[in-house]
Amino acid sequence: MKKLALLLFLPFLLTMLPISVYADEGASPPSGVATEYQYGLDEEGNAELYDFLLSDSFHGELTIPTEIDGHPVDYVGNACYAEAKGITGVVIPAAITDMGDNVFFGCTSLDHFTVEAGNPYYSVNDGVLMADSNSFLVAYPAGKSNASYMIPNGVNEIAPGAFGFAQNLKEVAVPAGVEYIDNWCFAYSQIEKVSIAGTVYQIDDYAFAYCDKLHDLTLSSGIEKIYHAAFAYDTALKQVTLPNTLTLIGQYAFCGTGLSCITIPNSLQEISYCAFGYDANMQPVEGFTIYGEPYTMAQEYATTEDDENDYKNEFTFVAVKDASIPYELGNGELYQAETEAPVTQPPTKEQSASAPPQEGEVIITTDEEGHTIEVVQTEEPTGKAGIFEKIGAGLFGNQRLQMILGIGGGVAVLLALVLVIAFAKKPKNSQKKENDESENGKD
Repeated sequence: MKKLALLLFLPFLLTMLPISVYADEGASPPSGVATEYQYGLDEEGNAELYDFLLSDSFHGELTIPTEIDGHPVDYVGNACYAEAKGITGVVIPAAITDMGDNVFFGCTSLDHFTVEAGNPYYSVNDGVLMADSNSFLVAYPAGKSNASYMIPNGVNEIAPGAFGFAQNLKEVAVPAGVEYIDNWCFAYSQIEKVSIAGTVYQIDDYAFAYCDKLHDLTLSSGIEKIYHAAFAYDTALKQVTLPNTLTLIGQYAFCGTGLSCITIPNSLQEISYCAFGYDANMQPVEGFTIYGEPYTMAQEYATTEDDENDYKNEFTFVAVKDASIPYELGNGELYQAETEAPVTQPPTKEQSASAPPQEGEVIITTDEEGHTIEVVQTEEPTGKAGIFEKIGAGLFGNQRLQMILGIGGGVAVLLALVLVIAFAKKPKNSQKKENDESENGKD
């Protein structure tokens, strides 16, 4: 009975095994190396390439096969050639018109593509693999020598992993027309500077993750969503300005970066945990500061906690009036010494009753739940929620304005003194006149 069950199960087991074959022996493999693939067959009997099994040993230019075991190849699957570090070039035959995502991700020696004449879908533009009449950027060769690249106008879509592992690319501009940046798009690349146009409304998972040289990032107004780990582990990133069009920031979006503070605009409706303020080991960054308007997601994230997942934020929160203005100036500094506001400790109850906080002071206090926050007082307390002003601006944060007002005040005091003296003299003259009249009367 057991043998019968085994025999019945064996055909099913065989159908689950991957098919591995060598390319047609009659063809001439690149560099004299037999090219081996794992592949499957679709309903029409066409071959779909799943995996390039010689990725660790192959060196040279590779031509994607158009036939395997008599089956025409009509699709190259996701990550088929990923991390084949020895591939220096890829020839795409005219018959290949469909490829998946991340097909050449991690091919660090790849420096050129060639598309054979007659291919109706793929083309090469400035060494970059394009598709769909140059509106779809498929893959930037990771070994391409250029230090900068301007994505051509007319491109409205960039494939996942398209710029992944780019070895020499330092600067790239994403132009207007591109609507989203896909998963892993620039991950592990050596880019240092990137600007993203306002037509981009979404940055997907790991889009710029592990870019440890990235230090200059421009996010234009229009971006609405930054997803999971989009900029994670970008250790050189010490400053970023979030546009006030953002509504969502995903989990780990900026973890492991060089940020010591962040200004969160009031447009945000959702911030997932560990989005900011955590290092590469998921430990809180000491002294991490969040700037934002009070009673918004900025303050909520600074003090949020989740007992079920053992998650608790205890970041310093500084309330400001306009969170659309960035507070991170050059080199990660919060504000210049010239405009620094004085910081005081919480007053005692007696002090609070007799000496309310002065305008311009940064008051360290606690919210209703006992979390430490900092606020900047711009009006004397009235018993209601105070009006908060940004650090380094306004009357009490600007020395030049103080000097001007000081001079004006001095003039006002001097004028008042003259009037007092003039007024003081008037009674004396009147008294003298009355005395003279009295004496004349006696005479």
